[in-house]
Amino acid sequence: MKKLAKGFTLIELMIVVAIIGILAAIAIPNFIKYQLRSKFSEASSNLEGLRKAEESLRQSERNITIAGAVDANYVPGQYWNLQAATLPVGGVVGTQKMPWAAGDLAIANALDWQIEGNTYFQYGVTTPCAGLPAAAEGGICYAAGAVSDIDGDAAQGQVALVKPSLAGVVPGAFPLGIVFPGTQGSGCLPAAAATVYSSPCTATLPDVF
Repeated sequence: MKKLAKGFTLIELMIVVAIIGILAAIAIPNFIKYQLRSKFSEASSNLEGLRKAEESLRQSERNITIAGAVDANYVPGQYWNLQAATLPVGGVVGTQKMPWAAGDLAIANALDWQIEGNTYFQYGVTTPCAGLPAAAEGGICYAAGAVSDIDGDAAQGQVALVKPSLAGVVPGAFPLGIVFPGTQGSGCLPAAAATVYSSPCTATLPDVF
């Protein structure tokens, strides 16, 4: 007696392929978005470290020292603008992490701001509220920010941190070209004179995951 050959029919194979295609169409975009979300969380983590370092500096009376030299443009007891540097210096945001040169790390370490490894984001600080005495690189309020383009679509994702002065003056100048809280009624600040802790400004740019 001959044995009958058994196998899948063409229709059965087409159904299996269609099911796999549907599952892949759902899973792959979600997986990519989870990856981007994980990468984007770097900014909030690093800005929180920066916030703690700035507050510690503000409450102390120490000088800023880089490579053994005291920064003459900073006055103790104020926030520091990281020498107005965009860190990492010369970095280009994109889908790859940017290396931090020894000079970049020296600026961060002078503030006791710990950066571990390369980063997807560039960081910056402005100190537009002059203290007494006034300092070119210090102030009594600050705005910190981070920008990235981790999905490579040329639309930068932005995260900002805002600390008003004790008098309630909100910084009017932001680093890295950040428009947070926006110039066209974006509403990124929840209220006037409000402190914002590492908040993505989704109303100004949509590249936030």
